[in-house]
Amino acid sequence: MKRVLIPVDFSIASVNALIYGIEMANHLKANVRVMHVNTGAHYAPSFAKERVEMQLIGQAQVWMEELMKEYSASYKVEGGNFDYKIREGNVVNEITNQAKYDDSSLIVVGSHGASGFESRIIGSNAYRLVSNSPCPVIVINKNMEWTGGIKSIVVPIDYSKSSRRKIPIVTGIAKLFNAKVYLVGLKESNILYILNKIGLFNKQVEGFIRKNAGVEVETTIISGKNLVEQLVDFSVQVDADLVTMHINHSPNPFIKLFKPFSNELINSSVKPVLAIPTKD
Repeated sequence: MKRVLIPVDFSIASVNALIYGIEMANHLKANVRVMHVNTGAHYAPSFAKERVEMQLIGQAQVWMEELMKEYSASYKVEGGNFDYKIREGNVVNEITNQAKYDDSSLIVVGSHGASGFESRIIGSNAYRLVSNSPCPVIVINKNMEWTGGIKSIVVPIDYSKSSRRKIPIVTGIAKLFNAKVYLVGLKESNILYILNKIGLFNKQVEGFIRKNAGVEVETTIISGKNLVEQLVDFSVQVDADLVTMHINHSPNPFIKLFKPFSNELINSSVKPVLAIPTKD
């Protein structure tokens, strides 16, 4: 059975990710593993603000058991497993190692912590986690809520081949939820070769999704210097439930060091972002 891994740091954003991840697991008919990484930081969980006795405990295991008690009833997979794991060490390393060990199909993680440990633990590590994850990652912030399903997906396509390698996973999700797909060609240049390539890629991807998912597909192209801003605006305009992106896992170290588009999209999107790892 598939497994959804949900890292939590007990912030509002990560508890929101827990709710979202459980719903995804229900649709995927997947096991759920909730995990926390002890880093030595001292803090109180967001859900304990009105409960002084829990703030005084200061033990991740007690807090984790509180979450399990609160949200286990939301998990509806017959024969599935809903459990938790606590690890020690570096947040990104421990999450990626757990995902590899569990052969996780999906990670759902919170980001955009507003203050305190929220920004230090999960928010600041979201992009690094996405960059190193062995499986797709959905990044959401504390203002995003599960809306009952995924009705529409925004899929940006550029002229690189790696841009298309995320499409089989996107197609599977679109088919699962019967979601409409908006293909968005990203036009950064007026060079004819690149424009033709983007157009060709869009047609190929549209045909693949229609054939394999049987869902509605609409294509458009955005151009200019502020592509992320325009993409975010477009996702709001079409009321998308998910925005996808690819992270190229390349042996070239400079690829990992310099990915402004991906990082900016994670930080600025007002919709959940599905980051899919691809390889050269």
